[in-house]
Amino acid sequence: MPRERPAAPEFDSERPRDAAEEGSELAWLRRAEAHGVPVTPMAVVPAQVEGDFYRWNNLPERIEALLAELDPGDPDEDDVEDLLPTAAAWVRDHALLDAVIDTFYAALGDLPSRLTVRRPGAPGVAASRGRPALIAVKRIWAEDWLLSPSLARVRGGRGWLPAPRPVLVHAADLRADPAVAAAAARALGRPVAAWSDPEGRLARLELG
Repeated sequence: MPRERPAAPEFDSERPRDAAEEGSELAWLRRAEAHGVPVTPMAVVPAQVEGDFYRWNNLPERIEALLAELDPGDPDEDDVEDLLPTAAAWVRDHALLDAVIDTFYAALGDLPSRLTVRRPGAPGVAASRGRPALIAVKRIWAEDWLLSPSLARVRGGRGWLPAPRPVLVHAADLRADPAVAAAAARALGRPVAAWSDPEGRLARLELG
């Protein structure tokens, strides 16, 4: 029976309104914006895109088969390290659906040419707008198959497969900004560290 193509989700190309877990950086950015703190325009690649990518390419089944001989209760680190590059390569090398790629490119249309691509709570990587940013998203997904996060998942009882998470894309050249941090702290009612974009808008924060 042929697989049903997942629908291409909407990417928010204006503000971080993607459904975010309470307490995540996305949720705090939304809350700061709601209290009047200017937030940088950004595209949010929803967690759904990553989950659909794994399912469409049969990666859960293939990765489970790849790692089936490992004891999740006490995996041999040398064996794990030998196998993880294969899982990471599958993530990097498989293509996204054309509809998802087109939606992603459209969401980047009003963003600067120099971008940061990152998970919430992480500094991320630099990339140019267009295909380099798309490759950066795949690279970030593949980083879930580095040794440390992989062992943390399985030893924490969460299994080998990573939970899908959103990816943020926004202006590069961020700077630590005490004034923006103070404004965000007043809005959120708690101390934060904050980074602003070249226009002085909040782009990244960490709770103090």
